[in-house]
Amino acid sequence: MVLPGYRDPRTYMPEGKYPDDWPPFERIHPPDWRSFKIPNPPEWTNATEYVLDRHIGTPVEKKTALIADDVKYTYRDVLEQVCKAANAMTKTFNLDYDNRVLIVAPDYIEALVTWLGAQRAGITPCWVSHLYKSHDIKYFIEDTACKVLFIDGKQAEKVNEIRHELPPTLKHIVVYRADGNLSWARDYQELVGNMPGEFQPLKKHVDDFTYLFYSGGTTGRPKCIIHLVRDFTWIPYAFVNYMEWRPDDIHYDTSPKFHDHGIWPGAMIPMWNGATAILVSEPLTPKLVVDVIEKHKPTILTTVPTVLKWLVAFPEEYGRKPSFQSIRMVHSAAEQIPMVIHQKFLEIYGIEIFDSIGCSEVSYEWFANRPKEHKMGSTGKPIFGYEALLVDPNTFEIIREPNKEGEMWVKADSVLAFYWRKYHKSKDVLIGPWFRTGDVMYFDEEGFLWHVSRLDDVFKSHGMWVSPLEVEGVIMQHHAVKEAAVVPKKDDADGLTYPKAFVVLKSGYTLTPAMVKEIQELVRKSIGGYKVPKWIEQIDEIPRTTFQKISRVTLRKLEEERQKPS
Repeated sequence: MVLPGYRDPRTYMPEGKYPDDWPPFERIHPPDWRSFKIPNPPEWTNATEYVLDRHIGTPVEKKTALIADDVKYTYRDVLEQVCKAANAMTKTFNLDYDNRVLIVAPDYIEALVTWLGAQRAGITPCWVSHLYKSHDIKYFIEDTACKVLFIDGKQAEKVNEIRHELPPTLKHIVVYRADGNLSWARDYQELVGNMPGEFQPLKKHVDDFTYLFYSGGTTGRPKCIIHLVRDFTWIPYAFVNYMEWRPDDIHYDTSPKFHDHGIWPGAMIPMWNGATAILVSEPLTPKLVVDVIEKHKPTILTTVPTVLKWLVAFPEEYGRKPSFQSIRMVHSAAEQIPMVIHQKFLEIYGIEIFDSIGCSEVSYEWFANRPKEHKMGSTGKPIFGYEALLVDPNTFEIIREPNKEGEMWVKADSVLAFYWRKYHKSKDVLIGPWFRTGDVMYFDEEGFLWHVSRLDDVFKSHGMWVSPLEVEGVIMQHHAVKEAAVVPKKDDADGLTYPKAFVVLKSGYTLTPAMVKEIQELVRKSIGGYKVPKWIEQIDEIPRTTFQKISRVTLRKLEEERQKPS
């Protein structure tokens, strides 16, 4: 079936030249994008060779690859730990090619080397958040059909609660940093203690599975995403060259490594580049982030808007301005950054934030600002190797004019193969070589791309579309507001839908009727009357997913429950 108005670009641009009626992407794709060549990967290879083996036998092998909870590990150290994990999985548990293992842990060095060790042995790992509840862990175990579960000792009780309900496909449970003896589990350190520190990487086809990640679950239950070996053959190469990251950089990524925005810029890309990455397993707090930066002096800070809001508020809340002199670049993704945060961060720290956008389905990011080409508030331009297509989500016509909103489609070799055990979901988002991101965007006259909202977040009020991100950005300009989240709510009086805002206020402020009117008037003057929240509610904390994105689905469900007849 051919979608209305859709033409596969492969059928009419065989020489890679854009036809006259193609969108003005000659502007969007910068000159060095067009001249950059992604190297052809070998047909048979192993993911770990790209981040570890390529440095062995060079001076880099003695360099610090990871600073994990303040302990330094050289590239040689990391390779040995990865090989020990690979040996344990194959020799002790007899795991074989394409067997699966599940990792439930924070950013432990043990978890990272397990993840890499599995791939070295041809085993497919899946790493998920340790913050999930016991019933979620049971779902992941059943969905992946994993043979071994590796779990943080602090979360072991969650497994104990469901231990007698687990499927027979799960054969072994291993605990990291066990707190006491667990008769039903193996201790990780004992498991790998006597294992050899060498393991010949098992070659896989470049299009074979290499790891699984679950989506953030902002709109429902997380979906399992298939990633291929080819991700390792070009994502680091493209991104290092696009962002001009250096081997002498020290990278601190505040995102967890069970997320693409954590594992790639926070570990795999730095290690591919022979640089140093910082791992921190403690729960994230504003003080922890500042302490890590001041102690280890990273040059690249990769983070998310939530943390940037903390850092903007830090001088006021903690009574001092952090020392960020080591940082030469701040790189953010996961959610759109409110313009007020961009401006305040630059004012306080003298550093411009380079915003970007990506998703797990495309393995990492597709568009980003960078030192040589950036515009505050935009998501930048396409990274090397990524092609963009803006499409009307109703007619599927290609949008050719600047400043007209549409759904962003992306094409790249890193696009997911399919969703694991989600056949129909896969068909919904994969259109030929293109991935439907679900993000509403537009491009301006200079070719910079701007994020508006998610298709599943926008809603109508007074017959007009409302973008929660736009309204939240305006509300954040109020001097008392720390964070905001907007969702639709139906008014029982007239049956119509209006915006409702949930706000977290700065210390010392309480929401009053006068402040509600101030915020409403601010929105009215800035972006129009139909976008003004009819209700504003103060809450202690904005609900977030395990990836620190606003969980609007939680807020919508809260409103739905409140409106049900008692």
